[in-house]
Amino acid sequence: MIATAHQVAAQKKPVQKIAMYKTFGGVVYELNDSVQLSTRQTMMLLYTNQPAYGEFKKARRMSTVSSLMGFTGAAMAAIPVATLAFGERSDWGLAGGGAALILGSIFVNRAFKARALYAIDLYNSQGEKTSRIKPEFFFYGTGAKLVIRF
Repeated sequence: MIATAHQVAAQKKPVQKIAMYKTFGGVVYELNDSVQLSTRQTMMLLYTNQPAYGEFKKARRMSTVSSLMGFTGAAMAAIPVATLAFGERSDWGLAGGGAALILGSIFVNRAFKARALYAIDLYNSQGEKTSRIKPEFFFYGTGAKLVIRF
């Protein structure tokens, strides 16, 4: 059986595995567990796999919505505090609404992380899940520290 040039090129193509590690406020993308990627670079790599790219675009929208909700909620919560600081009467309903927006943004951010991880799993598509925990040891002087990213 004779293989076409396209099949040979596809077989020799190096496998680029993307991993996503959750941090407290966001995520970190790494290529082959060595090179950190920006979100834009991750999207360019995912473009070759259209289902993964589509899921990642949806995840980015969720990230944007989460950021807007958090910023708006913080601004709404800050207005009554600022008016109280200037000696005026505060409308604490704004603070309650702001707190609700901040709380909602946390849940939307969690949905973003889940969808982005699913998109990366689709891209890697070898049937194995990407690692979600990455421990690192650092030694310096007379001390050491352990950093665990998930």
